[in-house]
Amino acid sequence: MIQLVAAAAVGAVGLYAYKSFRKHMDAIKAEELEKARPPKSVGDLEHDPESGRYKVKK
Repeated sequence: MIQLVAAAAVGAVGLYAYKSFRKHMDAIKAEELEKARPPKSVGDLEHDPESGRYKVKK
């Protein structure tokens, strides 16, 4: 009976370690994808002297 409890405990620890490892690796992968993504561009901007703001050039 003790062997069954020990096997279950080892299995539970292994499952927890695997899930923790996958969570960590997914976070690293998401971080790498974020770094690899090119910055978004809206195009050329022009300055509006009346409002002092920049607008997208048409």
